[in-house]
Amino acid sequence: MSELQRLLNDPRFRPAERLKQELGAAAEAGLGSVLRVVSSMPDPVELPTPNPAPQEWDGLIHRVQAAARQARVVEAQAREREERIEHVLERVREDINASNERARIAEMQARDVQVRAEAQVIAAEERAKAAEARARAAEERARHAEEWLGRVQEAILSEFSDMTDQAAA
Repeated sequence: MSELQRLLNDPRFRPAERLKQELGAAAEAGLGSVLRVVSSMPDPVELPTPNPAPQEWDGLIHRVQAAARQARVVEAQAREREERIEHVLERVREDINASNERARIAEMQARDVQVRAEAQVIAAEERAKAAEARARAAEERARHAEEWLGRVQEAILSEFSDMTDQAAA
């Protein structure tokens, strides 16, 4: 993600307005340096220039016009590329935001599932403890019942033993 952030902050991929402002500031600084250098140069020696023919002027004008057309074409292509890059970067930003939102939702759902699972585990543990307590109580009742049954059996055997002895005789 830091690599993507670095790319988004790269001046080559910034929106056109910021880039133009930066380029304008750099051009002004460069122009000042050039003017300082030019002003510090000694006066140029003027060379005699021959008067060019009108055909030469026409050729020069045509070359200037061709250069200007080419510059406009290159500038239009550069603007088009900048717009495409801005569009792609905007889609990337939207995709990142959508991904972050989906991740946030997934984290919330995971937390909800975890809370529910923990609650179910706690409830299951409580049910198990209650079942163990009921089982201990049932075992205790069964032990008491067996003790009483043993006493009843002894009482029956002791009280009716003389009858069984008489019947056997």
